[in-house]
Amino acid sequence: MPWHGEERVVLAEGKRFVGRNSASRGRERKGGRGRMACTLEASRNEGLDDLLLEFSSEEVSIRRQVHEHEGAQLSGFVSFPSRRETELSPCIMVVHTAAGPHEAFIVDKVAKLARLGYIAFAVDMFGEDLDSGSFKEEGRTLLQSRMLAALETSLSLAGVDKNKVAAIGYCFGGTAVLDLARANPALLRGVVSFHGILDHPPALQDVDLRGGPKVLAFNGYSDPFVPAAGKHAFAEEMESKGARWQLHEFGGCVHAFTRPDKTTQEHKEKGFFYDKYAADSSWAMTRAFFESVFSP
Repeated sequence: MPWHGEERVVLAEGKRFVGRNSASRGRERKGGRGRMACTLEASRNEGLDDLLLEFSSEEVSIRRQVHEHEGAQLSGFVSFPSRRETELSPCIMVVHTAAGPHEAFIVDKVAKLARLGYIAFAVDMFGEDLDSGSFKEEGRTLLQSRMLAALETSLSLAGVDKNKVAAIGYCFGGTAVLDLARANPALLRGVVSFHGILDHPPALQDVDLRGGPKVLAFNGYSDPFVPAAGKHAFAEEMESKGARWQLHEFGGCVHAFTRPDKTTQEHKEKGFFYDKYAADSSWAMTRAFFESVFSP
């Protein structure tokens, strides 16, 4: 499973990322170097503000959005279309990779969704003390609980149509949105997982999904982290629970096929590699999916 060691690097189109791996943040705070940690935090905050401003435009406004879960302060952000055709807009939660929430890849996604007329809420799953490793195995109950709390935040945002909320996620985030769907929350219309891990952990309660959110999952056929047995188990799970689900596989693709920064031989050897056709096709299908799930 690739969550814990996923890299943060500059995106191919030249956009920046902000911050460092959450594990490093936690070690700094717990290591007694409080002044240094505060300085680094201030620097990260300034960098994130610059990044949000960089992706804002006449069409899109992006601002910070603090949310909470079990006492943890989480630093997300929200994008809004500058011109709305209706008073209320659908909301799409966007869940980051193991690299964390404050990078250009995620800001780019919320900006794109706002240009399509959606409010997009970029969720922070880590806060100051957790990283992707915190959510493995038994930690999947924490993952689902934090996603349910983020859904409540989405529903509370100004201008959101509470009957039209969905979620997308990448890698770690792809697993997170699937676990959210597995809880079958009443007001969730659909989820889209991009190269997420598909397994259903024993720690999660089995919930009937009839009449629940629609599920769309994209996977690279040769993804080394999603074996054939895992895909079969996912299909059996969705069928047995009565879910409305789809699994699309892209031939010749491995993990992280939406990430334009994964282009080196070293990335390929680790099972991560960008594929423009798969990235563009999955995004087009995602747009059509949301048009469908949000239709009257």
